[in-house]
Amino acid sequence: MGMWTLGLLTAIMAFVSCGGSDPGTGRPIAADSPILQVRSEGGLTTNGLNLGRGPRYTLLADGRLIFDGPVIAIYPGPLLPNYQVARLDEEQLDEILALVERIGLPEMDDEIDDSAAANVADATTEVVTYWDENGIHRYSVYALGIDPSRSNRANAATLELIETLSTSGFAGETEVYAGDRVRVIAAVAQVAPDPEFEDIRPWPLDGEDPNLWTELAPGFTCTVLGADVLTLFDDATQVTQWLHPVETMDAPPFLLQVRPLHPGEPDCPPSE
Repeated sequence: MGMWTLGLLTAIMAFVSCGGSDPGTGRPIAADSPILQVRSEGGLTTNGLNLGRGPRYTLLADGRLIFDGPVIAIYPGPLLPNYQVARLDEEQLDEILALVERIGLPEMDDEIDDSAAANVADATTEVVTYWDENGIHRYSVYALGIDPSRSNRANAATLELIETLSTSGFAGETEVYAGDRVRVIAAVAQVAPDPEFEDIRPWPLDGEDPNLWTELAPGFTCTVLGADVLTLFDDATQVTQWLHPVETMDAPPFLLQVRPLHPGEPDCPPSE
């Protein structure tokens, strides 16, 4: 690993523990400031699922790693994602930051390798974002690992980085991640519920009208609430439908996507 990157992380973590600031910019550094984030975008999926998709991994300044935990193999699945958080040790952090150096992220602004698009259709794009004293750096790879002929040093290191984050997350003890911001996306249910899994409930969010939320795309609106709302959805599933908040209206129910936001994410995704 480059000594500059290791030195930066060591300094940041020391300042975090003392409640200090980024030594490169003087900006306040909180324990939950993101250093590294990996997310998947696009691919063969619906507009709604793409809007509701969260990061795969987020590494914070104090060494915590937020990631997707195991998914229960049942249908319908739980509405809330199984976000877990693990605290990485110095050896794990060194390995991750060495891969950040190999990718070349500290020298990048916003680069993308979509060379595999000519040979691979409907794949996801893996987006790696890295924060340091010079700002935000981003590297994106379409169809990562699917077409070996398109591999290069940066792509090989990106694939290894994702594998290392996964291994690190599951290597030790974890706890549930709830965060302090919860994104709720609402869409009018387009079809009647399957009778076998029918689950229609009263509107759960008092004082909230999804028709007045931020519009993301036709038929989809978004708002951000506090983490206390998560308990309202503990036993809901991905097919649970919610009646219109105005009971006197003869309106179709809503489907909701609910998840805690990772640090570094905007309140609502950019509108299309």
